[in-house]
Amino acid sequence: MGTGFIWSEHLRDIVVTGLLSMVPTFEGRYALTIGMGLGMPLLFTYLLAVVCSTVPMPFIFWLMKPILKWLYSLPIGFVRKFAAWVERRSQRMGEKVDAKGLLGLYLFVAVPLPGTGVWTGSAVATVLNMKKSHAMIAIVLGNMTACLIMTLVMTGVLHFF
Repeated sequence: MGTGFIWSEHLRDIVVTGLLSMVPTFEGRYALTIGMGLGMPLLFTYLLAVVCSTVPMPFIFWLMKPILKWLYSLPIGFVRKFAAWVERRSQRMGEKVDAKGLLGLYLFVAVPLPGTGVWTGSAVATVLNMKKSHAMIAIVLGNMTACLIMTLVMTGVLHFF
């Protein structure tokens, strides 16, 4: 009898890895390291992390503007000033978004560092009024790249000294 991956016995590991993939700043690129550490198959773990970390993207696209408006309405001075600053800055920058902006969004999401990733990339794309279909492609490709980089680091194919 083999010691292979038995789905029913690893359901908890699959759920944990999937849920961790949806957590801001942790996302798929770090959750896949947990999944690999728990002994899940490499390709399955990669795909699980990519798919689950992409799940929050449409919700961020949908909720970011209302949240910004809500922050703007709060009676807390510095919060309102921050919301106004974000709004002014996004209006100026949003007019300049082109192929270079999409490439920048892709690279921003693709770099596996805390503070970059699907959550922040989706928020940036929404605030800058990027075309959602183009932004989604850049974000998904960036997420796949970040997860691939972390997979290569975890398997020892790629090392940083």
